[in-house]
Amino acid sequence: MVATARVGKVWDSRRAILLAIFIGTLFFLFQRFIGSYFTDPLILSLVAGIAVRALTGSRWQLQESFLPVYRLFIPVGIFFYAVKNLNFSRNLSLSPSLLGLLVLVMLVYFVTIFLLGAWMGQKKTITYLTAAGSAICGASAIAITSPALDAEPDDVSISLLAVASTSLVALFVIFPFLGTLFDLSGTTYALASGSVLQLTGFVKAAVGHMPYLSGAIPASELAALALSVKAGRYLGLLVAIPLLSSLARKRMSLPWTLWVFVGAGLLGTRLSMAFPTFYQETLLPVVQPIYLLSWSIAMAAIGLSADIRELHSDHGVKALIQAFCGCCAAVATFFAGLFVIY
Repeated sequence: MVATARVGKVWDSRRAILLAIFIGTLFFLFQRFIGSYFTDPLILSLVAGIAVRALTGSRWQLQESFLPVYRLFIPVGIFFYAVKNLNFSRNLSLSPSLLGLLVLVMLVYFVTIFLLGAWMGQKKTITYLTAAGSAICGASAIAITSPALDAEPDDVSISLLAVASTSLVALFVIFPFLGTLFDLSGTTYALASGSVLQLTGFVKAAVGHMPYLSGAIPASELAALALSVKAGRYLGLLVAIPLLSSLARKRMSLPWTLWVFVGAGLLGTRLSMAFPTFYQETLLPVVQPIYLLSWSIAMAAIGLSADIRELHSDHGVKALIQAFCGCCAAVATFFAGLFVIY
């Protein structure tokens, strides 16, 4: 009987892992096929995992079965993400005034979300993940910082859904409203999108789906400008990872994710400078699919481990309030800072 039970548990565990891989791969391929900025495979995989878990009830309550999945695929994603995005020569090429404004915007994100978390009694891990995802790079920042915090699947799910929901509101409501109301130029709109919007795909969408912008800069140049500003925010992870890890552990902490992130970033920077053609034309087209697929699988596993009841709890509502208020404060800070600079 004991042996039979063990065999059954091993079989269920393997099926659970295969299910996570299937869901993550499916939505990765879906995004590649559709090619839309709105079909973020990380978010879709997470939501699909949560939905499957909710529909099957206790069938997939083998949380330990999914541990090997995100313990393997998140570090793989971190490495290849840093090779592509933590390019120091590119990220530090912004003007000092614009870099200073980015730092201020990220700081306002963190301070606002932290203060609201303390005031509302939010779970600290959710506050930390929501702040990192809002201030830096959305789902990617949450994926990178979650191992450093030993975050539970429910914490990751709540934070990511709150950040993604707020980003949708910012993309389709807040930014178009401000752009039309103040007749923003294409350049200003691109700078604002890169400085404030949480998800990189939404930054691309923002400048590509706003036809009423004034100015004569082509859409392709606006996208390049917005993404270059967004890239400057990736540097915030160099501070966020050790800071949040230390706060979570109540002692100085330099987690392994920081060293993987920095090491891969230095490697990518070196390759881009020594072999620019190879880096741009051969390496980058391979690197991005690897980290997107890895994180999609990890997010599917996290969704399958999450408890749908936690998403409907007061923690979920508080995370939405934190993310939305943080975004509004960041928007106000950006335009105030831009007025001072220019």
